[in-house]
Amino acid sequence: MEGELKAFVESLERNMTPEDVITLEACMDCKLCGHACAWYLATGDEKLHPTYKTKLIRDVYHSYMTLEGRVATALGLRKAPTLEDVRERMQSFWQCTACGRCTLTCPLGLSTRRVVRLGRAAYTDAGLSRANPTIKSIIENTENLRHSFGLTIPQVIGRVGLFLQNEGIEVPVEVHGADLLFVCPAAGNTKIPDYGIKMVKILNAAGVSYTVSPRVVDTGTEIDHIAVHHKLSRVMLEEWEAEADRLGVKQILLVECGCDVRTLYAEASEALGRPLKYPVVSVDALMLELIKDGRLPVEPLNTRITLHDPCYATRLSGLGEIFREILSYVTTDFVEMTPNREYNYCCNGGAGGMRLPENTELRRKISVLKANQIKLTGAELVTTPCVVCSLSLEDTCNVYGLAQPGERMVQVLFEVVYDAMEQALARRGELDRMYMPAELIGRDPDFFDAHSIGGRMAMLAHLPDFDKLVDWLEQDPIVKRFAATHPSVMDQLRGLRELAECPNC
Repeated sequence: MEGELKAFVESLERNMTPEDVITLEACMDCKLCGHACAWYLATGDEKLHPTYKTKLIRDVYHSYMTLEGRVATALGLRKAPTLEDVRERMQSFWQCTACGRCTLTCPLGLSTRRVVRLGRAAYTDAGLSRANPTIKSIIENTENLRHSFGLTIPQVIGRVGLFLQNEGIEVPVEVHGADLLFVCPAAGNTKIPDYGIKMVKILNAAGVSYTVSPRVVDTGTEIDHIAVHHKLSRVMLEEWEAEADRLGVKQILLVECGCDVRTLYAEASEALGRPLKYPVVSVDALMLELIKDGRLPVEPLNTRITLHDPCYATRLSGLGEIFREILSYVTTDFVEMTPNREYNYCCNGGAGGMRLPENTELRRKISVLKANQIKLTGAELVTTPCVVCSLSLEDTCNVYGLAQPGERMVQVLFEVVYDAMEQALARRGELDRMYMPAELIGRDPDFFDAHSIGGRMAMLAHLPDFDKLVDWLEQDPIVKRFAATHPSVMDQLRGLRELAECPNC
């Protein structure tokens, strides 16, 4: 057996649980799972049917992992999958978001999603998944920089710090003893850091005790769900826990990312071999609590809003009713999609659907189901508590002409809460509550300089490559997008340029 095929089989043997064995043995190949899969329903392509993937894993299992299979294969009575067979079917494992909708129609309730994760892990453990340039980059970026998009810590802090300073907003950095540790997923601080500062304003306005880390700038869930690289997932989770230990926080704040939700509530134990050490609170549950106890004032918006349920947060983690209860406070005109909750169609963007560019044309074709769901609601705005879902839905709304040219029809749920909060604070004359976090109020100047985003930006100026960081910020498309609505940020950027050219001035 070739080394890569041997590693593929060994990965399955290592990661397979007794429940997985039941799944592979019990499957009747009835193909009802295809009746729930958006990728198959929208295309009719047999290579996108869930069983196209599960059949390979079942064949590998029956040929190489059972005694009777090994004997039959050795006697030539059974044709075992070859390395070429494994390579040929690899792409199908990433033409899938592992959303789990297929299980809803399985008469035995078997989890194809779980088989897909076993398959992805086997491809990664065998080194085969690195043939895909995007998966290879996610693995290497995580190995080298601990950020799946390959951003450095100064790039993450510099860009977010630029936006916050332009708005006059402060963030607590490395504050020991804060209640919550806030680590943003890579998708959040790479794709929507300009929109993301609204979450900071919410936490500040509500007086939440939190801190961000100057060391951990990615939650690592893309390595968990796209590459399914268990060793690197374990490293990322352990470093996250170690940072929580170092800072002495009480809880980990789970921000707007469906993959983060699933990892922290369920799949961390797969990588760690134990549950996460720290209690977790989702930002949506936190916002709801803050609204209900009056710490976060909101005034309902008169906008017709519909909700997209993220598969990983609603179907796979059970948070759907929290999102709806939040919306009951922040809008007067909420309308459900049909179907909704656990039966909702996937956005087709998560767990690699959107990250892999070779999926773009196919993903957009499949998203006709989602576009029709949205259109039938008559909603002016679509919201979802997941950053990747929001990016995929925004693309769908543009492709299918639901949004006007240049219009942003999709917002992450915290943005809707922010609008309702801003309206309420403005009416009360309390907008200044958004600017200063509880952990920095009343601190002496030395503490403030050491633990504020302003102080951290000043520290960046002493880095030997600060001029290169400023070069990067000047060319950054997210900075340019922010500048379109906040032109004053260019003055901030010019200030950084002058500092880079004359650090001692």
